[in-house]
Amino acid sequence: LAFDLKAHKQLGFNAVRKHIKVESPRWFYHADRLGLLVWQDFVSGNLTSAKGRQAFVEQGREMMRQHHSSPSVIGWIVFNEGWGEWDREETGKLTDAVKAADPSRVVNAHSGVNCCNSKGDSGTGDIIDHHDYNNEDPPFPDHRAAMDGEHGGFTLRAPGHMWPGPPTVIYSGVDSKEALTRKYVENTERFYLDQAAAELSGSVYTQITDLENELNGLYTYDRREIKVDPKQVREINLKVIAAGASAGQREQLKGGGHWSLDEGTGTTAEDEGPNGKALTLTGGATWTTGVSGSALKLDGQTQSAQTDGPVLDTTGSYTVSAWVTLDALPGNYATAVSQDGRRQASPFYLQYGQGAFAFSTPDGRRALLETRPELGRWYHLVGVRDGATNQITLYVDGAKAATVTGGPNYVGSGPLAVGRAKWNGDDTDFWNGSVDEVHAYDKAL
Repeated sequence: LAFDLKAHKQLGFNAVRKHIKVESPRWFYHADRLGLLVWQDFVSGNLTSAKGRQAFVEQGREMMRQHHSSPSVIGWIVFNEGWGEWDREETGKLTDAVKAADPSRVVNAHSGVNCCNSKGDSGTGDIIDHHDYNNEDPPFPDHRAAMDGEHGGFTLRAPGHMWPGPPTVIYSGVDSKEALTRKYVENTERFYLDQAAAELSGSVYTQITDLENELNGLYTYDRREIKVDPKQVREINLKVIAAGASAGQREQLKGGGHWSLDEGTGTTAEDEGPNGKALTLTGGATWTTGVSGSALKLDGQTQSAQTDGPVLDTTGSYTVSAWVTLDALPGNYATAVSQDGRRQASPFYLQYGQGAFAFSTPDGRRALLETRPELGRWYHLVGVRDGATNQITLYVDGAKAATVTGGPNYVGSGPLAVGRAKWNGDDTDFWNGSVDEVHAYDKAL
């Protein structure tokens, strides 16, 4: 028992999720003594009867009573991927009851609410938790902190050190210790290091050792071989922890920005706002005649402009605006103004998409004007996000086009971009036309 927990510490992990089972008091003693944080699951089963559901609740509460005095336990997880879950409303009531019974700890209603047999998000508890093995569906905070309750699971066979039963290889496999180390480090750097400094408050790698029929451990089943280079794993884990610790120390942004785009020449456009974030033209972007003075001319393929850092705190209220023309309609989307996020997408898009101007968030929420724009004509677009009401609104030429409920306020801690967006980590949706007089405000106008 002590070996596994010591291995967590030696590899640079600061927490352990105890999944499927409840360990003996000795295990919790070791976790207390070593200074590990413990997420403890309720033990799920195939709860098809009222008697079984009652037993699940009663045994979960007994587990809480037995381990209440263990300082290592920092959170309770009620359901995993919907295992045994019978009703979403009942899950919410049970989560509220767990929180009331132990308000000293964080409560996670559904680890992997996006997965498998989950009945869906009850909206209760302190955590929104996704399982993201394919790095395609990360969680984002709403009124709760965001946690990735399971990820990774990279498989490496270790002949001579495996459980004798038939293995279940369910995750991406590698063929050497070097490859597994590289896979772990690169995956953590790409998907968890930056997120830890922004919107993600916790992540759980699957898993510390191989199990009876799973080969995705960092140690073999018999604990006689480590399957990664511990030094490299520890280094990247400590970087993630440090990034999380500094998450509240992001650059303070005030006022927004204003780019008149009247330079008419060169590769930079000055910011007349309080942050002084100049736009740098990229991809061969050029100049043309604008609404007033000059404007950016963009080809819809590679050309855009961006600042050297964020301009807006996109976790609250903000407004963006621009004068735009289109020389051609894209097959899908074209974005006039956005701001890159640490995640794989932009937190907002002032754009054209599928036949209409729109102000959008990356989960498909779109305030739009259902009128196809004329090519070559100047339009004034304004997108407003009201952090207090969670509403997004589009204005076109001074008239309100639409208001809808927005998605979560994603962290946008990358550069403000003119003439493109970011999606799946790539620059995309380039604007084919001109953009003039870009404004960004740190309030809902």
